[in-house]
Amino acid sequence: MGAALRLSSALRLLIADADPAARALLRAGLETRIARPLMIVEAAEAAAVRAMVSERTFDAMAADVATVGGLPAFAELIRRAPNTVVYAVGPAADVRDAVATVQAGAADFLEKPVDGLAFARRIERHFAAVALPHLEAADEIVSHSPAMRALIDQIARIAPAAAPVFIIGDSGTGKSLIARAVHARSRRRSGPLVLVDCAGADRTELLGELAAPGGAFDRADGGTLVLDEVGRLPDGVQALLLRLLDSGEVGGGLDRRKVSPRIIATTNRPPETVSGEDGLRADLYFRLAVLPIRMPPLSERGDDIPALCDEFLRAAAREAGIRPPRLAPAAERLLTAHDWPGNVRELRNFCERLATFHDGAIVTADMIEPLLLTFATARAARASAPLVVRPLWMEEARIIEAAISAFNGNIARAAAALEISPSTIYRKRRLPLGEGERWPAADCA
Repeated sequence: MGAALRLSSALRLLIADADPAARALLRAGLETRIARPLMIVEAAEAAAVRAMVSERTFDAMAADVATVGGLPAFAELIRRAPNTVVYAVGPAADVRDAVATVQAGAADFLEKPVDGLAFARRIERHFAAVALPHLEAADEIVSHSPAMRALIDQIARIAPAAAPVFIIGDSGTGKSLIARAVHARSRRRSGPLVLVDCAGADRTELLGELAAPGGAFDRADGGTLVLDEVGRLPDGVQALLLRLLDSGEVGGGLDRRKVSPRIIATTNRPPETVSGEDGLRADLYFRLAVLPIRMPPLSERGDDIPALCDEFLRAAAREAGIRPPRLAPAAERLLTAHDWPGNVRELRNFCERLATFHDGAIVTADMIEPLLLTFATARAARASAPLVVRPLWMEEARIIEAAISAFNGNIARAAAALEISPSTIYRKRRLPLGEGERWPAADCA
């Protein structure tokens, strides 16, 4: 659904709802959020909706199911507007109606009271390819938030230059994606893009991997060399890089040769610790950081989280050969407000699990909360004892204990949240915890 739009045309929307306050919320959200021209038409009766759909073509529509005449009338509306993106609207309690509207072809079901800004973000995301054509090769980057829009503008300015680029950002923020975007927008985009994981490579072999004949320097000649996680490079590699940046030469003797890769370096170290003791030597750091880029953490990109979830859920479903689940507005708000210390990587992993367990379903906030609890518990266990490896049964016991506590001792609800049977919890609770620990009293009601 949804015909391709010309950038010069106004976005045409129909809001069908008998409640004037509900219409006002949606209109206010659209007018506040959407920057492009809008043509918004409102209707309060089923007959008026049918007449408007017959006489005009709309790009998107928010239709209250009760206002248009119930589920059969809503399904007929979908059939009469095949090129319109239609969102169903109704009370949160009508779960069966929500499923039925999506099965009839609705883009999603919006629970009342509808969040006008959240609806506007959905419209914005659906037509993002039209609204953001300037991204070109960087269009894989989700950039609805102010922080990412600023970053996209920075990439556009930096990419055509020849100087080295230094990307600093927390783990999981997507630094390698930004590096690829810089290459794709550069004058070297027709040349090779070579990525070397400096943290994962054997430090004793990294020098040869870079500088040996046929190594990364040679493969990236005329293109871009991305040195991922350069925060703790061995001294020999640092000297090699400095020589390359100063003279364009690598190798020695008969192997001495000129190469010309553009260097993009990344690190997850805080800026104040990148150079100095246990970091990069100062002269190398200043040669690499000619064009610095700071990758914002996900905590600064709240507006991007719904779009990222959409992308990850679709990708996970496509990989598994299943239907992607749809996030209810309350679930979307919960994910947007959640702390994601693992950044985009953690969000992707979460969405992959969500897609696996909720094939094609409308995912509500109640369905998401147990998964968030499991992720947070596992993360807290890693953070509290990063150097201690405990037996698997003990870690399972800790997670089960946290779930039972979260549901006030209700074993049945804890089991449902953990997607195991209550009998499994009873069986595992007979196993001892660590010294000084014990299972809490539980109510199995």
